[in-house]
Parts: sequence; C-alpha cells; structure tokens
Amino acid sequence: MKRRLLTATLLTNVADGMHTLALGKLLFDRTGAVSSFAFVLGFDYLIGVLSQVYAGPIVDRLNPRLVASAAGMSRALIMVALAALALDPGREATVAVVALSALLKAGSHFYKTATFALVPGVVAPEEQARYSSLAMLLLQVGQLLGIGAVGVLLSRLSYSVVFLIDAGLFLATSLILRRLQASGDAARRAAFVPLSEVIKDWRELANGMRRTPSLLVHVAISTGDLAVMACLNLILVPLVDARFGGDTVWLSVLDGAFAAGAVITFLLARKQLDPRRLVAFQLLQILFLAVIMVASSRAAITASFLGLGAAIGFTNALLTSKLYQRMPPEQKGRISSFRFLLVSIVTVVGIGGTTKLLSWSAPWGVGFVMGMATLFCLVTATVGRRAVSEGMS
Repeated sequence: MKRRLLTATLLTNVADGMHTLALGKLLFDRTGAVSSFAFVLGFDYLIGVLSQVYAGPIVDRLNPRLVASAAGMSRALIMVALAALALDPGREATVAVVALSALLKAGSHFYKTATFALVPGVVAPEEQARYSSLAMLLLQVGQLLGIGAVGVLLSRLSYSVVFLIDAGLFLATSLILRRLQASGDAARRAAFVPLSEVIKDWRELANGMRRTPSLLVHVAISTGDLAVMACLNLILVPLVDARFGGDTVWLSVLDGAFAAGAVITFLLARKQLDPRRLVAFQLLQILFLAVIMVASSRAAITASFLGLGAAIGFTNALLTSKLYQRMPPEQKGRISSFRFLLVSIVTVVGIGGTTKLLSWSAPWGVGFVMGMATLFCLVTATVGRRAVSEGMS
C-alpha cells in the first residue's frame, strides 16, 4: 500500500510540473505578458489559502482516500477541458483557461491535504521517517521530470496533446488511490459541509491546540523547509545567471545536486530520528546558504546545494514523521490544512522578500532565504525542539 501511495505521489508531481510550465507558456503565448509564469506560480499559493479553509473539514468528515481520489479525477477532467480550450485562440477561451486554472489549483490543495492525512493509516509509524524523506525525493524528481518533459513535448506536440497526457497522469493517480486500503478507512459524516460547520470544526481545532500548544509549535516549524525550498526555486535562475554565466545546464546540475542530497537523507533515515539533531541540521542549512551566498566556486556552490538538500531532507523527514504520529485521527485533515495554509502564507511572504532583494542582486536574494532559515532555526532552538520531543512522549 505504501508503494501505491508513493507511486501516486510521483505521478502527481510529474503532472504538476508539466501543467505549471505548460499553462504559464500557454498564457504567455496568448497574452504576451512575461508575468504569466509568475501568475501561475503565485496563483497556486493564493488559491491554497482559500482552499485549505474548506479542505481540512471535508477531509475529516469524509474518507481521505476518496477525497484524494476525487481530487485526482477532477483534475483529470479539468485538464481535458483545458485541452479543448487550447484549440480556441479567442479571448473568451483564455479567460476560461484562467478560471479552470483556479479550479485545478484548488483540486491540488484538496489532494495534498487528503494524502497528508492519509499517511498515518497507510505507513507504519516506524517507517514514516523514511517515507517522508522518500516523498520529498519524489517531489523533486517528479517536478524535474515534469518540467523537463513538457519542454520536449511542446517542441513536438500541441498544448492540447500535452494537457491530455497530464490528464492521463491525474487519472492514473486517482485510480491508484481509489484502490488503496488504509486503517480506519471507513465512511464518515455527510459530504455537504455548510459554512457554519466549517467554522465549528476550526474552532474545535483551535481549542485543541490551546490545550496542546506544542502541537501548534510543531506544525508551525514544519512549514519552514517547504517555504525555503520554494524560495530556492525562485533564486535558481538569477544565481545561475550571476555565478555561472547564464549557462542553463547548471540549472539542472544544481537542481540535481539538491535532489541527490534528498537521496542521501533517504538512505540514512532510520526508524527513529533524534529531535536533538534538529537544530544542528537547521544550522547546516544556514551554513550551506551562506556558502551559496558568498562563494564564487562552482564546485563549492554545487556541493552546498547537495548538502542543503540533505539537511532540509533530514529536518523535513523528522518533523513530518513525528507530526504524522501525534495528529489526532479525527483532526488529521484540519491539521494538514492548517499546515499547508501556513506554508502558503509563509511562502508568499518569503517570495515577496526574496523577489525584492533579487532586484538588488542574486546574493542578496540568497541572503533573504538564509534569514528565513535562521528565523526558523531560532524558533526551533527556543521552543520547537521541546515541542517535538513532547509529541514523542
């Protein structure tokens, strides 16, 4: 069952990488606006904030497996509709593409929430650390494969065909998850969730976190790795332009080095990861970012991306695996939603700050990301490490 969930994770990340680039390029071709790619990326986080409000309560009231499967199916249907719209060059069709992009992103966030809540019922507690590190690796590999594939496919095929391939990947994900079996995989309450019940559910979660503040801290610090990774993607192109003469080969080299670091984490992950090492690996993140910021040596920068991938992989595996184990079963969806909601907010702030400093220079942009990592390290050192340890007791 774990393999099926990981297979679905890989296919989804490939599909996400494909449609993110393809939609951005389609809108650029239609509008001529260079901001099209930024729009597609930024839209994801905006829709994420709005979607997560409903996603958590729905996942808690329904079966997470079925919600994830339904999200995959809905995204497959949306990609089919986008394939049809790609054949129409009219203005109305372009507006419809934007509208469907919003629905596509909403489906993505429902999927993320449901699959995060699904993990404790599929993966044994002693395997969750290795699962988390492998899931992060598949995130990197899937995005690389998707983005790399779409460039080749669009040079030979139409947007419509590419979108249909994407639809096939989402459909496969939906079918895989539909056949998945998880502990506690039973029918839940009614599917329709009125706003009053959504508010009630979130109040219930808030009251629970007041009684267990360590859980709130744990969720908060677990967002740091994802936010730092998002900002790293933003600085990659300016960094290569500044330090590698704009040679696009180095985009793949640095991305590959980061993914290789995630592989190292997976190979070294053990059944029990020691929270006492959490701050040490966060300090390593800061160190590697500092080297990337000041180094002119290509070897040093590449090695730092490798080390950064390993350090982030370790902290992410530790924090998420322990979070899986301490989430109350009846609140898994809302906790997952709350986590992704915080990720969206922190990432939007991080992207804003990184973009501003990138306008000065690439090293300044890296410096801002290093500042983010430092802030999360300080929080972890003061209250976070204890919060994670409490969750294990």
